[in-house]
Amino acid sequence: MKLKFALFMFAIGLGGSFAYAAETTGTNCASYCYTTYNKCMRNTYPDICMEQRDECLQGCGVPLP
Repeated sequence: MKLKFALFMFAIGLGGSFAYAAETTGTNCASYCYTTYNKCMRNTYPDICMEQRDECLQGCGVPLP
């Protein structure tokens, strides 16, 4: 029973990590904008990051709200 539970938990973890990796890899322009925005938020002021994110998304052709 413990082995089945361990395999189930492993499968959930593997599936979750694949879904995250599949969403953020490749040349998706909007994904790049959000990735750089998240990195910016860790190091800079939020106002600067939001402006850069909006400019990047507009360059990708994503409509802003």
